[in-house]
Amino acid sequence: MNPENAQKLPLRDVHLPAEPGFWPPAPGWWILAVMVLILLIGFGFWWRRHRYRHNKWQRMRLLLLTIRQNHQSHGDDVRFARDLSNLLRRFTRYELQDPVAAGLSGQSWIQFLNRDLSEPVFEAFKETLTRDLYRPQAQIETKALFEAVHQFLQQHCLKPSRSAHD
Repeated sequence: MNPENAQKLPLRDVHLPAEPGFWPPAPGWWILAVMVLILLIGFGFWWRRHRYRHNKWQRMRLLLLTIRQNHQSHGDDVRFARDLSNLLRRFTRYELQDPVAAGLSGQSWIQFLNRDLSEPVFEAFKETLTRDLYRPQAQIETKALFEAVHQFLQQHCLKPSRSAHD
């Protein structure tokens, strides 16, 4: 081709193709978005379980404090022990979801209460939790019993549950 003829040709300027848009994103961004979504859902489930356990402990703690305040106003040790025993049984039945254990009595009940504790603190209250509840008068170590129940409830409320639902 002759350079003179090249100048006479009707050529247009060079047009670059359009820049790629932001949509659809590259596969790497899709993978990153899915991973972030999975992490957020996992964190949401963890947070819900954590709050449920914390709220359960707060409810039990409030019930314990109410029982202690009632004892300070009426001064009846047997009624105090009966209230704590009822709280333990309700907690076992509804929160631990073990109606069979809530129906235990005598040594079986004491063994259940001591089962997950580091030391068997309820052995000292065997008579109190099995017989003294039904007597009109009894000598009960109210402070030690309260601390044992407090320890039991705290440990079972704040530890991760063994069941699939919490």
